[in-house]
Amino acid sequence: MCNIWRLDRQELMTADDYRRGLPATLRNVNLTGGEALLRPDIVEIAQAIHETGGRPRIVLATNGFRTERSLQTVAQILRHVPNLGLAVSIDGDSATHDRMRGVPNAWQRAVQTLRGLREMGIRDLRIGFTATAANIDQLGSVYELSRELGVEFAATVAQNSDVYYATDANEPVDVEAMTKHFGRLIDKRLASGSPKDWLRAYFDHGAIHFARAGMRLGGCDAASGFFYLSPAGDVYPCLTLPRVLGNLRRTPFDALWHDARTAAVRDEVTACRKCWMMCTARTELKRRPVTIGWWVGTRKARSLADAAIRRLPGGATGAGGLS
Repeated sequence: MCNIWRLDRQELMTADDYRRGLPATLRNVNLTGGEALLRPDIVEIAQAIHETGGRPRIVLATNGFRTERSLQTVAQILRHVPNLGLAVSIDGDSATHDRMRGVPNAWQRAVQTLRGLREMGIRDLRIGFTATAANIDQLGSVYELSRELGVEFAATVAQNSDVYYATDANEPVDVEAMTKHFGRLIDKRLASGSPKDWLRAYFDHGAIHFARAGMRLGGCDAASGFFYLSPAGDVYPCLTLPRVLGNLRRTPFDALWHDARTAAVRDEVTACRKCWMMCTARTELKRRPVTIGWWVGTRKARSLADAAIRRLPGGATGAGGLS
């Protein structure tokens, strides 16, 4: 689903570059790779982002392959970033995950890393699942694994990007499969008492909508509410639009953020509906509490009505109008 590992080597930003270049107004930062925990300077980079960016919430994504090294590195990062979050990627059951990752015992290692992170006391901990045609049927089982392990669960759908994923080969997942498996996930999330689960249920609803309509729910505020920073220092509005706004190693953030080119990109993205990922949808979702609250209330009411009908004599086969 991703060819980051095939990208040409570049001169990477150092921890000092992050200190000089980042704005002090960051609120949420996702550190990803490749495999971020393999960078020898990842501790210094995380510390620089934490201190320079205004102590934002930082979530680091990992494949969890190298458990011992990963736990040691995370322990070092925690000395400087006490609110660090972790997301461990799992693609399905052990056979599916190992096949998709191409690494023997990858599933076992990832689960071992998850258990180790939980034992370290990491509270902001989740499984990250990326749906493709090859593993959409595994969505429910990986969600149940997250429940078994006592960690959160985040699901998205593989998408294409020259800027980040370095591929255009990901094909849309079958709409009916999306509706079936994400629909079941939505029901499980809404059955919980967690507003965070309800928000994620709405995001999952957006994934179904994107599969059906080929466009995202609502607008996008790329280059306003968020941006993508490449490891070489190039600033993009998001992961999918190949518009370089500037490079933090050469241009101060405030200068490129208020440049005429960035203003032009903002005009462009207001009409963009090309993706649906949590990193590009988070700020939009936060601006829609009434819409999301109404959707959650309506969907929960419908689920209660369906359950009541099923409890009636003959309800399972008779009055299925709300199914």
